[in-house]
Amino acid sequence: MKHILLFAVSLFLLAGCALKHDIALIGFNTDGVLQGIFDEKDQVVTVIMEDGEVLKGKYSSFDDDGSVTFGNTIGYSSGGRYRSSGSFGGIGMGINFSAESKKYALLTSETSPLKMEIVIMLRSWTKNGMGEAKTNDGRVYKIQF
Repeated sequence: MKHILLFAVSLFLLAGCALKHDIALIGFNTDGVLQGIFDEKDQVVTVIMEDGEVLKGKYSSFDDDGSVTFGNTIGYSSGGRYRSSGSFGGIGMGINFSAESKKYALLTSETSPLKMEIVIMLRSWTKNGMGEAKTNDGRVYKIQF
């Protein structure tokens, strides 16, 4: 039973740590759906155009820095003969780390002057994402993965 549980937990953890994601680029001002791969390990995006042409390029990542907040409360109370005196205080802290990052890629072709600019927002925990791609000849695609 222990081995089955360990295997199940391992599969769950590995599934959330996939380094390559299939992406679909859905034509916004044209018909058709393009297929691509978003590779987190090598930081590369690859897209296959309708005619089979391959566009490829590195991406840059821009993560939110998050925020840190602090709070403080201090007080004092005193009393007379039948009352007690004392003090109170407290300190609080909150840390907020962003769960999403933005990715930017400029893809080029080795066989033509075609280029594609991609901007993606990626959820760090679920690895789901969305964004937009534009080619230098005016085609626009919406991205989901």
